[in-house]
Amino acid sequence: MNKSELSKDQMKILKEAFEAFDIEKKNSISVEVVGTILELLGHTLTEEELTEVMEEYDVDESGQIEFEEFLELASNFVEPEEDYDALRAELREVFMMYDKNGTGFIPVDVFKKILQELDGAVPENELDDIIDEIDADGSGTVDFEEFMEVMTGE
Repeated sequence: MNKSELSKDQMKILKEAFEAFDIEKKNSISVEVVGTILELLGHTLTEEELTEVMEEYDVDESGQIEFEEFLELASNFVEPEEDYDALRAELREVFMMYDKNGTGFIPVDVFKKILQELDGAVPENELDDIIDEIDADGSGTVDFEEFMEVMTGE
């Protein structure tokens, strides 16, 4: 991924992270700080890897990473955002496979089986908790919006 593929939200988060760590407000951060930010993004680099990163992205060879350099660097470590509409359409197809009668609902026991297929390691009691939370009205069914909520975590 390159920096032009970053979403507005991702750019905003990276800008805020950069500014938060640019304590002296000189529009640059040290390689150690870059390492810390990447760790926060879930990527731990060795000293050697950080040195390589510095050599590759410190274009002006200032010994510091300026914001534009940081964006280039960070874009390689940020996951591309899924297209929400495409994800919704995919999940709608999955939902419809289980909603054979086209009622707009699937029974909670069927939904529980879907969750087990996705992650067989989830203990039974946790599955029950998920079902209880999603079927708050106690209808014994899950509609598409509830299904989306569980599948996307939103």
